[in-house]
Amino acid sequence: SEINVPANYHKKVFETISTRRSRLCIGLDPDISKFPTEYLPGKSFNLKKNIEHFFKEIIYSTSEECCAYKPQAAMFSALGCEDLLVNLISWVRKIFPGHLVIFDGKRGDIGNTTSHYAIESFERYEADATTVSPYMGLDSVMPFLENRNNGIYVLCKTSNSGSEVIQNVLVSKNSKQKAILPLYEYIAEIFVGFDVGNQIGLVVGGNCIDELQTIHRRFPSTPLLLPGIGSQGGKIEEVTSIIDNYDEISEAKSSIEKHNNNLVNVSRSVIYASTGKDWKEAAGKKARTFNLNLGIGM
Repeated sequence: SEINVPANYHKKVFETISTRRSRLCIGLDPDISKFPTEYLPGKSFNLKKNIEHFFKEIIYSTSEECCAYKPQAAMFSALGCEDLLVNLISWVRKIFPGHLVIFDGKRGDIGNTTSHYAIESFERYEADATTVSPYMGLDSVMPFLENRNNGIYVLCKTSNSGSEVIQNVLVSKNSKQKAILPLYEYIAEIFVGFDVGNQIGLVVGGNCIDELQTIHRRFPSTPLLLPGIGSQGGKIEEVTSIIDNYDEISEAKSSIEKHNNNLVNVSRSVIYASTGKDWKEAAGKKARTFNLNLGIGM
């Protein structure tokens, strides 16, 4: 029987969340210093064996409680583990075909180079979506959008404490106007306006409550990827009180999809929940707690 392919990335996210009954995305960030090394098969001699074993077990332990995985590109490549990541993702595709994979590369470059980044994300790593930097403008993301099934999450308001030095600077839309809106909001406006194919989402820190409120109010149907929960101080209940609140947004009443396309990402606080022999159970338990608290916003 034919597999029903969603018409575009926004639809894919919505359907994945609805089917998996979860909005949780789990970041796969290899940090050797946090591994439960004595309980891994390679002990301290076989790095790659350990990384592969660790992440497969983490994925087995958490798959019921999440709908997406987000491997961090540099954390694999710094360890010389790009091929391992390729294999890990195709294993996820086989064993957990209902989960999304978001390649966290934060790429962005001139068109010709970007087309290679797009091949990297979507062909080499077989991801559904990838994170991108908006700094070089709209043409720098075009190659990522060639296939309607693939999505991008544009860095908008990031979760690191130093982000406001750039992202909250007030800008004007043209030379005749006074500065009127913060850069992160202008970036959202440009990219959402450009998104004819329903493929673009925004990265907004779950620990940036005021900015999250602004973005959700202005762009209620744009999928958000929300890092900054857990280790970085963001609280699930604060985030859900914003993203599940549609009272001020009249247009949202008509469409249920608007309630259900945001992903909350947690990484360290789940995958490194324990370095003891209970490391798998601890990760599963932590994911379950996050997932229950998060709900699916319907």
